[in-house]
Amino acid sequence: MLNKFFGHEFTCITFIPNGPGYADITGLERICATTGAEAGSNVVGGASYLVASFNYYHSYMWRNLDIIFTFMVFFLATALVATEYIMAAKSKGEVLVFRRGHIPVQESKSSDDEESAQPVQQLVVDVEEKVKRDGAVSGLQKQTSIFHWEDVCYHINIKGEGRHLLDNVDRWVEPGTLTALMGASGAGRTTLLDTLASRVTMGVVTGNMFVDGQQRDESFQRKTGYVQQQDLHLQTSTVREALIFSACLRQPQDVPDAEKVAYCSEVIRLLGMEKYADAIVGVPGEGACSSSEIVESFFYS
Repeated sequence: MLNKFFGHEFTCITFIPNGPGYADITGLERICATTGAEAGSNVVGGASYLVASFNYYHSYMWRNLDIIFTFMVFFLATALVATEYIMAAKSKGEVLVFRRGHIPVQESKSSDDEESAQPVQQLVVDVEEKVKRDGAVSGLQKQTSIFHWEDVCYHINIKGEGRHLLDNVDRWVEPGTLTALMGASGAGRTTLLDTLASRVTMGVVTGNMFVDGQQRDESFQRKTGYVQQQDLHLQTSTVREALIFSACLRQPQDVPDAEKVAYCSEVIRLLGMEKYADAIVGVPGEGACSSSEIVESFFYS
């Protein structure tokens, strides 16, 4: 208020007395109809208005400044003491959180001693399970298609200036292999993947993309999986619920719901995800599935 009113004068508009018969009154016979006005004056001082209205003087400014600095020192000292003695909540890390009543039976931890080694019978059971699982996986349809692209360019306009985010990129991906796309931050790795997956919504994409030597069609996106960096799963859902939700959205409407649920259960079994199938997706660092577990869920969504 001191900055707003102190040192300023405001012109009066209404005077007292006012009305018929008082038009010729001047000097000390009239006064401004504003708080803090003085008789015979056509203006009201800002300092006078503060004193008359709020009993607030200019000298209070330095007192208030001292109070502000006192509060600042007090709160800073309190914060320093609090950081020294109050322990922050520790991160839970990659701790699985399960739904109530769906906690799996914990397996006993085996030590490195020969006496506590895993029994032969259990090893036989594990081998049989692995053979059964591998047999089921081998029964799935194998992909033999080769995806390659040549002279892929991506051009966009930013504030009227044209930029080439991709410039004549060539590469191929063979079935049954793992291809790593490496580069510095901002090199365009995500841009290339978005372009190959037909997920760009702006700019101009040129070049050729082939599947087994043929130009890819609209079915390319349905036949390929694309896992983004962002975690798009609902934090409160379980891994099984996330897969079922995706299956209900993606599979045809004529497929019974029971068959969709059974398909998700089969996928969970093939991937060996039974131990955390009923775990909450959660938030990283606050009790959640690990990054690799989330990626598996993403891929089969």
